[in-house]
Amino acid sequence: MSGVANADLEIIPLRHRTVDQVLPVLQPLVEPGGVLTGQNSQLIVRTSPRNLEEIRRVLASLDTPQRRLMISVRFGANASARDQAVDVRGTVRSGNVAISNQRVPSDRSSVTVRARGSESDLSEQIDQRIQVLEGGHAFIATGESRPIRQGVVSVTPSGRTVTQGTEFQDASTGFEVVPRISGDRVTLDIAPQRETFGGSVGRSGARTVQSQRAATTVSARLGEWFEIGGVGETRDASTRGIGSSREASASSGRRIWVRVDEVGR
Repeated sequence: MSGVANADLEIIPLRHRTVDQVLPVLQPLVEPGGVLTGQNSQLIVRTSPRNLEEIRRVLASLDTPQRRLMISVRFGANASARDQAVDVRGTVRSGNVAISNQRVPSDRSSVTVRARGSESDLSEQIDQRIQVLEGGHAFIATGESRPIRQGVVSVTPSGRTVTQGTEFQDASTGFEVVPRISGDRVTLDIAPQRETFGGSVGRSGARTVQSQRAATTVSARLGEWFEIGGVGETRDASTRGIGSSREASASSGRRIWVRVDEVGR
C-alpha cells in the first residue's frame, strides 16, 4: 500500500481510442489504493511500478486504430398464389330418368368438363449498406412521403370555417446499428425497419402502412450473410359442390439478412 501512496503520477496519452473506451477495461486492473482516471485524450494513473507496467501492457492492446466496417442489410420478400378449379356440367339420362346440374337439362346425355388454373410468384429484394467505425453508431434510411389533404375546422365569431391543409404520411426503410469487433467476429446491436404503403385508403385519405421491424443483438463472423429474423404466412382454401371443386393456396414471407465486412481488407 505504501508503494502506491508514494508512487508518482503518470500521464499516458491515448493515440487511437477515447478515455471512455479504455477505462472500463483498465479499471478492474488497478490494485487497491491505486488511482486511474482520464481527461480529454489522456489517462492519469497513480499506482505501483509493477501495476503500472501491467496497465501499460493491456493498454497497448486496446489503443489500436479503430477498424472501419461496412454494414449491409438485405430485406427480402416473396409471395406466391395458386388457384385451380374444375367444373363439370351436363346431363346423364337413363331411360326416362335424367340427372343434370344445368338449368335446362339437355335432351340427351352430355358432359362438359372445364378446368382452369393460375399461378403467380412475386419477389422483392432491397439492399442497404453504410460504413461505420467499430463501436460507433450508424443510421441510414430511405423512404417516401405522400401528401394528404385534410380539412381543418376553425371556430370564429362569425361562425365555423373550413380550410384545406396538407400533411405528409411517411414510409421509410433503414436500420441503425452499433458494431463491436473481437477478432474475426462482430457483435451487433441492430434495429432494421421496412415500411411500404398498402393499397387501402382510410377516410382521412391516408393509406395503410405495412411495417416489418426487428431489434436484436447478434454475433457472427465477418464476411458472412446471416439471417436475423423473418415472418411467413400460408393460407389454403378448398370448396366443393355438385360437379365442381376449387382449391386455392397463398403464401408470403419476409426475411432480413445482415453482413459485416471490414473495409480495407
